[in-house]
Amino acid sequence: MPVANQRLRISVRDTGRGIAVEFLPRLFRPFERNESAYDGIEGSGIGLALSKKLVEAMQGDIGVESIPGEGSTFWFELPLLESGTVSNTAAATPAFSVSADGIRRKILYIEDNPANLRLVKKIIAFRREFDLYEAESAEAGLEIAFQQQPDIILLDIQLPGMDGFAALKRLRDNPSTRDIPVIAVSANAMTKDIDQGMLAGFNDYLTKPIDITQFFAILERNLPK
Repeated sequence: MPVANQRLRISVRDTGRGIAVEFLPRLFRPFERNESAYDGIEGSGIGLALSKKLVEAMQGDIGVESIPGEGSTFWFELPLLESGTVSNTAAATPAFSVSADGIRRKILYIEDNPANLRLVKKIIAFRREFDLYEAESAEAGLEIAFQQQPDIILLDIQLPGMDGFAALKRLRDNPSTRDIPVIAVSANAMTKDIDQGMLAGFNDYLTKPIDITQFFAILERNLPK
């Protein structure tokens, strides 16, 4: 339904168990699950976090109203476009664009944390032209990289055994993977950490927790045109 300030609100109401008021501030955080409300229901707790990021990327808002024992109403608002502005807006906001050339892109993510792997898998699901390859160690990731020749590699720096810096050197030393863009993925977000990664030869640096807008921007910036 239309609301104030040229915005449209869409609401979805259920008659479930409801959500306790003390849990509401945590509801849209990644991997947060209210076990008392969702006991026996499968999920990793990232769906609402992804929805929030997507809605905010479109200059919208998302929220929930809930009464324990009666149910919940989830809603999101998006700004309405004025007539004649569609083409200009589309040209100005290319993030989340789908490849128009029909070429499938291979992404390799080397990460030992299963939760981060699940998150990236969920994010990639929004881009149908991507094929995601996963590896939980640098050694396994290098083998996949040499065999599959991915278009881009996401490489966690803090890996057990061979770390990300050593894996990057192996990739750069091999003629078959030398020119593949490699993105550092790390929870170390200090300027000195990012500078160290870029000096080591990474093409870009993605910090954890992963921000969806930043994630897609880095892909757009580094994928072969």
